[in-house]
Amino acid sequence: MAKTMGEMARRSFYQRFIAERTRDIDPRHVEAWMRVEHPTLDELSPEAFITAMHTALASAIDAGPEASEALAVSFGL
Repeated sequence: MAKTMGEMARRSFYQRFIAERTRDIDPRHVEAWMRVEHPTLDELSPEAFITAMHTALASAIDAGPEASEALAVSFGL
């Protein structure tokens, strides 16, 4: 389902970055899984951010959309 302009504008910098590099997954889910291991994403170097993003992407896929959505909501995403 395509996102509206309003939905895209509400995405965080992290979610926009993730969305530009992933497909078919909610970037909120990836960010939530990243925050499990890295509560403060600002402190990650660009390389560490990319590594964490790929690890979180795998976690989100493994967990599935329902569990990943619950995790995202728990982080207020």
